[in-house]
Amino acid sequence: MLRGAFSRRDFLQGSSVGLAAAMASRYGLSVAQDAVGIPQELIPGSPGHPRGWTTTLPPIPEGMPASPPVTISGSRRAPWEFAEGDDIENSPFTRLTSAALGINWKLAFSWVDPDEGLQKYNLAIASGELPDFMETVPLQVYSDLLDNDLLEDITDVYEEVASQEWIKDPLSFGDGVAWRLAEVNGRKMGFPYVEQAAQNDKLMWLREDWLEAVGMSAPTTIDELHAVASAFKAADLGQGGDGTTLGLVACNTLDAWYGSLDPVFGAWGVMPGSWTPDANGDLEYNSVRPEIKEVLSVLRGWYAEGLFAQNFFTLRPGQTAFAHVGANIAGLHFSPAFAAVFGLPDSVANEPDARWTFADIPAGPTGIKKKSWSNPVPDTVYCFRKGFAHVDLVLKQIGWWAELMQNPVNRYHGWEGTDYFWVGDELDLNGYDSSKHFFGPPGTNGGSRTDPYFEATWIRHRREVWANTPEDQRDAMMEAFLGGDELSQLWDRANVFAVDRWAHDGIRNEFTTVPTETMKRAGTSLDGLEQESLFNIIIGEEPLDRFDSFVEEWRSGGGDRITGEVNEWYHGS
Repeated sequence: MLRGAFSRRDFLQGSSVGLAAAMASRYGLSVAQDAVGIPQELIPGSPGHPRGWTTTLPPIPEGMPASPPVTISGSRRAPWEFAEGDDIENSPFTRLTSAALGINWKLAFSWVDPDEGLQKYNLAIASGELPDFMETVPLQVYSDLLDNDLLEDITDVYEEVASQEWIKDPLSFGDGVAWRLAEVNGRKMGFPYVEQAAQNDKLMWLREDWLEAVGMSAPTTIDELHAVASAFKAADLGQGGDGTTLGLVACNTLDAWYGSLDPVFGAWGVMPGSWTPDANGDLEYNSVRPEIKEVLSVLRGWYAEGLFAQNFFTLRPGQTAFAHVGANIAGLHFSPAFAAVFGLPDSVANEPDARWTFADIPAGPTGIKKKSWSNPVPDTVYCFRKGFAHVDLVLKQIGWWAELMQNPVNRYHGWEGTDYFWVGDELDLNGYDSSKHFFGPPGTNGGSRTDPYFEATWIRHRREVWANTPEDQRDAMMEAFLGGDELSQLWDRANVFAVDRWAHDGIRNEFTTVPTETMKRAGTSLDGLEQESLFNIIIGEEPLDRFDSFVEEWRSGGGDRITGEVNEWYHGS
């Protein structure tokens, strides 16, 4: 891995072919046998190590590398960390992209906090200095960009140059839901931001040793869930002080990404905050459906029994709710597959004998077994400024990197000295995660991709191909994953389990476009009314019948108008 001697200016100013030749001449580098002469030192993998592997680059797209090279400005969400000598404009990603594709990336602006990002996008709009390529554009900004005709329509160039196998086919999942925001009136006004399938779909996580202690099995119904949670609390099995054990984890978002209660609502077939079809085929806002009142009655009883934290409505899912798991004061929670490597490791570190397992979500009183469907397309989109002349190059880059990263046979695991380090013949995988340094999917700080099944495909490949490779033929990366600790193996199994149920068990929010006009005007106040009313009912500050007056206030405060607008969109009016 080169460090420092070859300057960023050398990379940005030389043509791709000339760059490879210059580097080979200047440093005596061995050049890979490739049509564009990419130096091996720029290619991921460790083919020179006795226990290493070779990463195979996909064929270079037609017409690339661009000659002369093209410089493209892009916005980027932070934070990130770099190996010594690297930065966002000079990283393994930018060096390989420059050499292989002739694209040089320049940072327009970055942000960490969402409010900061919103401010910088608004300033860019006001100044007329939008980046060529815009990452994770918030819906509010996206709507303004559309209204002011500031975005490039990429429909025609997409149809012409986007890879069928690595872009078009993968993005056809879920009846085209990938394009729920990026496509407007049949025209592609951006590129989808896609996470992995079942990214936040909940599994039921349980302390297996606690189940054994109370002589019970994993619950399969809501009634059994209540019984197990009550038994955990009564036995006071947690590590906290006397009487501090909780039955289950809850937080300040009823449909949260960690420590959620959404499978409880799903057991009655409803999901707060979602729009689903009613008996007449119109979309109905679930938060005002009568079944919500039934669930609130159940949760109100559980709260009174102390089954979840008395201050749960103040707990954030990612920063405080998961601490109950790590501190071993709760032995049951509804969280995604990645809980195996987020929260559970803290639990085991604090209590080495802790044993966790996962199970399917429980069924409700009529046999319904549902949860929030984790839409892998969050409320954000990639955009191109109007007039940007190189959309074709960016789309080709996306397809090339998608094939490199998402096809397991290419053996992409990042770069030595960045993503992983050698300690003798073993690997230290605690690197910098170079995918956070990418401009455009796949990669970027949030890990976007083109194929939502990417992670599950890799796991299956490891379990079905790597695991069947004779031990004496395995390289260090194979051994690192196949011989991972128990929680890593648990994560693999949980991930596949969740993905296999993703399409069937989820309640989908069918409103999949930008906010309506009334949502923009009244949505914030209605959301506040909903949260305050529902939480106050659960904690006993308001009577259960408060739900009925909440529904009336929601409808008269703009909810009925929003419902009409939502259905105008839904029915194509």
